[in-house]
Amino acid sequence: MSKIDTSTYDLIKSERKEPKFNMQKGLYGYAKRYKNRKLFFTLFLFGLILSDVMFSIIAFQTRKTWFVIIACVLAIPFARNLIDYFMAFKANPLRQEDYEETVEITNHYDKALYYDISITEEAGVVFVPCLCVYNNNIIAYTPDVKLAKEREKIKKYIDMVNSAEEDRNYRIFVTEKISTFDKEISKLKNRSDETAEKDEETLGKLLSMGF
Repeated sequence: MSKIDTSTYDLIKSERKEPKFNMQKGLYGYAKRYKNRKLFFTLFLFGLILSDVMFSIIAFQTRKTWFVIIACVLAIPFARNLIDYFMAFKANPLRQEDYEETVEITNHYDKALYYDISITEEAGVVFVPCLCVYNNNIIAYTPDVKLAKEREKIKKYIDMVNSAEEDRNYRIFVTEKISTFDKEISKLKNRSDETAEKDEETLGKLLSMGF
């Protein structure tokens, strides 16, 4: 699997200060907000393009006007938003009851969890509903992924953070069971300030690898 460009880490840090409309990556509900935003802009741009072309035809009885050129220019962001929407269409966040169980794990072990993580690559996209990055471990929870083969695929995508740098060697574990996820989180030992900084950087790289 090819290495992915993780140079957008600084951009991810800046995105954490964006308005609520653009919702911070890693929060529960990000995927739903992202899809809704892309759908809104897709429909809005489609409406503008259609209105622009119709105005040209009705007002000038021809499509050979500057208005049609404007419509062609608008087709570029329309296509981009449409593609982004389709990429995120199959992203299935945790159900509310599953999310509440993960919140209990966070409160019990005092370990931060991150949600709605996507990783894109030339071969496709994988979606991780919940994961923990802590002390050189990445523990992922994927309740809807029942097949071991599919979980192995997710593991390989996450492993791209290791291949990005030679000194990065995170243990990656993917499970579909909340009990196993809980058990793995309970095993995590306290980390040093240096490791905490490395975890923060690794999380940033994970967030930069998807939509």
